[in-house]
Amino acid sequence: MAPQPQWQQQPPQQAVPPQRVEPDWEALADRNEAAGKRKRRMKVIGIVAAVVLVGGGVAGGMLLLGKKDDPKKTGPVATSSASNKPTPGPSSASAGPDDPSKPIWEAATDPAPQDAGALFSATQVTVNGATWNRTVVSLDQPCWDGNSTTGGLGKVLGDQGCQKVLRATYVSGDSAVTVGVAVFDHKIQAETATKNYAGQLKGLPAPGAPAFCANSGCTSTHSSLGRYAYFTVEGSAKGGNASDATATAAASGFAEHVKGQLLQRAKAAGSATPGSQGTPAG
Repeated sequence: MAPQPQWQQQPPQQAVPPQRVEPDWEALADRNEAAGKRKRRMKVIGIVAAVVLVGGGVAGGMLLLGKKDDPKKTGPVATSSASNKPTPGPSSASAGPDDPSKPIWEAATDPAPQDAGALFSATQVTVNGATWNRTVVSLDQPCWDGNSTTGGLGKVLGDQGCQKVLRATYVSGDSAVTVGVAVFDHKIQAETATKNYAGQLKGLPAPGAPAFCANSGCTSTHSSLGRYAYFTVEGSAKGGNASDATATAAASGFAEHVKGQLLQRAKAAGSATPGSQGTPAG
């Protein structure tokens, strides 16, 4: 009988403790930082988008409000000025063929005599509830001699072939307004003179009254109708070159009065028979 093999007892194996794996902190930090950047970027994009949407809505609303509230520019153009730089009044430059002033567009169709007493026939004019009395009238020629104008207005009128200037002064209390009409051959000359306006009409004092508005300082207006340029200058009847509140407030009323007189002249010229000399407006 064969002997049994002897098993050798193996020494017990010692247990190997598991190795501890350290996380890659640097990689984790990089990933966290990248994720944070993405979140911040998305947040910024969201804020910008919100601002754009809100801004667009506000802009749209303002646009709509602007369109809704934009008033149409209507009404007359102011002709008076409270400074030494007058504001031009309405011009006949855009007048159409049916304009009632057409008969006085040129001398050929407006043959009536130029007479200051006839043109400024009203001895009393009511403006702003006050009565203004006409104290004096005059006809001055040539236009550029400085007798009826100052501050360069004579040259402006003369450059356009002005023939004469008709003036009248109206007084109420201590306030005075002088109105004047410059006569040209054609309305284009009158409109050009009005466009190039400089200086002012001179105040016309009655005999023995102190001079007023002989130089700059008073308020004034200017405009044109047909072949005529018309002006006002407002000051104190006591004399000097200072503005006068009552006279300044009446300026636009006197300008309308003169315009009405010129329209009457146009009506008379239009109704005159061919070859007639017409009649001056009263």
